Amino acid sequence: MKKIIIAMLSCMLFIEAAACDICGGGVNNLNPYLFPHLSKSYIGISYMRNHYRLNQDGNHQHQYSNTVLFTGQYTVKNRVQLMLLLPYQSNTVTNQNQSVSTKGIGDITVLASYLALQKTIGKTRHVISAGAGIKLATGSYNVSKSDELVDRNFQLGTSSTDYLMSLVYRFNISKFSLNTVGAYKYTTPGNDGYRYGDVVTANVTAVYVLGNENLSVAPYVQLINETHYRDADKHVLQNHSGEDILYTGGGFDVSVKNMTIGINGQIAASQNLILGELQVKPRLSARLSFSL
Repeated sequence: MKKIIIAMLSCMLFIEAAACDICGGGVNNLNPYLFPHLSKSYIGISYMRNHYRLNQDGNHQHQYSNTVLFTGQYTVKNRVQLMLLLPYQSNTVTNQNQSVSTKGIGDITVLASYLALQKTIGKTRHVISAGAGIKLATGSYNVSKSDELVDRNFQLGTSSTDYLMSLVYRFNISKFSLNTVGAYKYTTPGNDGYRYGDVVTANVTAVYVLGNENLSVAPYVQLINETHYRDADKHVLQNHSGEDILYTGGGFDVSVKNMTIGINGQIAASQNLILGELQVKPRLSARLSFSL
């Protein structure tokens, strides 16, 4: 079970969002490594709920993103893992006068990771892996000219092809594991010339395993820092975008043989997004996976 927990934490975090994406409909706020896998090959389904409060020119707006994420992973010769993420999103924006919703398939992400190092020193185990991937423009993207800030936060996709990279270090001793992740997301312009900002993410997660291979509980705590670079519209940087956010949170996974269920919650301990106009509310997620 210890090896399983080490493996599941290798994919604990990737890129949360792209600049202004995090403001609303969760255009790209699917976190491929938020949902730990429990075996070398698995299928799973996850649910994520995000809530944002935007104060723009004195007008208060609430933006909700509900995402069902279908995931699958296949391991090739123990060192290479391939992962596919297919999101279905339901986004809602409400203000004093109206409520507007949209739903549909989001941007599909394909990832690959390579196990570069596994080494045991005394009672400790050290693992280093590197990952890369691509986000495809499969989600709907249709921005009007009436309120571009709201519209761009409300899309199911970005209409752009983006590239993902990560480096993971894992340390394990007995039933305790410490996982650190550095990740970078490079974005490209969409069909209309708008480019959501790049994202740099750093994560530290600590987990302790209780139980055995047939039945176990794995509580964990985590600290996540995200730096969002500014968006650009036809190479012109946008003021209402970018900045930083620090999340704290945790959760637990319960595993029974080849089935695992998990719950995760996070709050923004520190945030400064869109010139302070955006407030990120607590976010929740739940997942169910089956090892193959």
